[in-house]
Amino acid sequence: MIAPMDFCRRLVYLNGHPIRFDERPYLREVYAQTAGNLVIRASRQVEKSTFLVNTILYEAFVHPGAKILFITPRDEQSRLFSNSRLIPTLKESPLLRQRLLGTRPKQPKVTNLIFENGSQVYVRSAFRSADASRGISADLLVIDEIQDVAPGDLPVLQETLSHSARGRTIATGTPKTISNHIEDLFCRSTACEWLVDCRCGAVVAPDDRCLGVDGPRCQACGELVDFTQGRWVARNPESTWGAGFTINHLLVPWIGYPQVLDRQRNYSLPKFKNEVLGLPTTAGDLVVTPAEVEACCGQSRLARRRSDLPPAVQRVPLFAGIDWGGGGTSTTVITVGYMTSDYVFHLVNLTRFPAREDPMEILDAVATTCTQLGVAHIAADGMGNGIVYNRLLQERLGRRDGLYAIQYGQSEQEPRCDGALYQWMVGRSRSIGVLFSRIKKRSLRFPRLDDIRPFINDYTCVFAEYDDHNRAVRYTHPDHLPDDALHASNYALLIATRAFNAPTYGA
Repeated sequence: MIAPMDFCRRLVYLNGHPIRFDERPYLREVYAQTAGNLVIRASRQVEKSTFLVNTILYEAFVHPGAKILFITPRDEQSRLFSNSRLIPTLKESPLLRQRLLGTRPKQPKVTNLIFENGSQVYVRSAFRSADASRGISADLLVIDEIQDVAPGDLPVLQETLSHSARGRTIATGTPKTISNHIEDLFCRSTACEWLVDCRCGAVVAPDDRCLGVDGPRCQACGELVDFTQGRWVARNPESTWGAGFTINHLLVPWIGYPQVLDRQRNYSLPKFKNEVLGLPTTAGDLVVTPAEVEACCGQSRLARRRSDLPPAVQRVPLFAGIDWGGGGTSTTVITVGYMTSDYVFHLVNLTRFPAREDPMEILDAVATTCTQLGVAHIAADGMGNGIVYNRLLQERLGRRDGLYAIQYGQSEQEPRCDGALYQWMVGRSRSIGVLFSRIKKRSLRFPRLDDIRPFINDYTCVFAEYDDHNRAVRYTHPDHLPDDALHASNYALLIATRAFNAPTYGA
């Protein structure tokens, strides 16, 4: 079967000429996605509509009888796409016009395109609800400007794929806030970023940190970088949902760098981040960035048992933190680490356990991890499921020393004995702030980057808001994004700091 980009080069015409992809190396992998779901989080005017037109024509041509449902938020948007992009491209491309439209003299219907080979394209809108799409059966669901589609309607729209053996979803849009549903899809995807390697060894992302006076520059050494020499790097390579890509104005060849700087000067920060950099914004300030977490990564692999650790580390006590899952996006995560004499805390294991119907399986798995690594001390979430799970875990491990059950609060109290447990009230904002401070100062260390990519979002989705009522900073995160590894790390750090009597803010 012909590849999508080859199909476009041979058969799709634009402005009277075969379409070309010069100076667009970032598009090769995007167009290569022919199976599984796909989300493109992008700036304005980066050829999203061109990609969607090409994808629809490709699917309709190579899969005779294909049923394609195209969705935009508003009816005028869907009609504009059909009238000014899809149908003109089809008419302008000789072989496609012949194979799909035949010799029909009339204009194809805007909302229901039926082609000669049996393929069909339904064009609908879903700003307030997905009612206009009910009853349609599709093989491919294509959603443009998904950030403005009615919240919660994506599952309803995906029901149109339920009878298809190869049903898939393609969604594109420009991000708004971090709590928007395009961000939900992107975080569930492979979340690929286009990165360029600097000669100094640093990796540069196309965001506001690289904006120099005369061009994009490496934050580490200050050298100019060329984003045409970049590569896609997946932040969530183990995703089972599908592929995700971010494309912005620093990548496209028709927007000059002076234009980017001009928009930075004249746009508000949220508008600049959304529409130029293709990045979401928050009501508060993001506390740590992916780059700051990555800077804390070393070369060691995740340790599954004590024998995986270097000989010197095998002789030191290990501390475990457990955040028990509670359903929804919340999963159970355990982190294990050790403290060195300079009060740097090194994580050696991060494990996420998927939600299962039988919580006893998770308890057994957590107990096994603690046993195989020879964990000396454990601190775990003392609320919610932890009220029960902590005592059951203590029984499984057969330990006589106490497990610390952490409860977040505004005040702090010394641990108190409660049977086999120690109940410990700690300040939520203060303790999480300590962990973030350690990340920024690199006194919290992670294993190698490839092993912790699935956990990076747990640390970087958190943002800070000022609580006027309590006159304090409050850390929060979008409901659809997990932060379980963050809390598990915080619990492990708390118990390690207590055992070592380490300075509160580390080295």
